[in-house]
Amino acid sequence: FRADIFTRDIWGQSNPQFGNVLSQVRNMMLVTVFVFIGIEGASIFSSRAEKRSDVGKATVIGFITVLLFLVLVNVLSLGI
Repeated sequence: FRADIFTRDIWGQSNPQFGNVLSQVRNMMLVTVFVFIGIEGASIFSSRAEKRSDVGKATVIGFITVLLFLVLVNVLSLGI
C-alpha cells in the first residue's frame, strides 16, 4: 500500500467521472455487498445449533469479519 498513490487524486478533480475516493469506496462496497447474502443463508441452518445464543454470536462475528475484509480489500486496492 502506498499512501502517495491513494491520496494522488483524493478529491477527484483530475478525473471527475470517477469521483473522489470516498465515492469510489462507497460504489465498490455497493457492488460487492452481495457477500452478505451468506448471512441469510446461515440462518437456515440455525435450527441445528445446540444453543440459540451461538447463532447470534456467529452471525455478528461473521458479519463484522466479512465487513472488515470487504473494507480492507476495497480501500487497499486504491493504494496499490
